[in-house]
Amino acid sequence: MMNVTHIACGHWVHILVPMGFVLGCYLDRKNEEKLTAFWNKSLLFKRELRPSEEVTWK
Repeated sequence: MMNVTHIACGHWVHILVPMGFVLGCYLDRKNEEKLTAFWNKSLLFKRELRPSEEVTWK
C-alpha cells in the first residue's frame, strides 16, 4: 500500500504547480479589488459616472 507522503514526494511538481497557479489567480483578483477601490476613491481620477456605469475602472 502506497503512502500519501511517498506519492507527494514523487509528484511534488504536479501538486505545487497547479496550487501556485490557483494561489496566483486568487492574489491577482484581490489586488485588482484593492486597485479598483483606490481608483474609485482617488481625487485625481474622480469624475461623474454615467448612468449605466458602476465603477470607473476594471
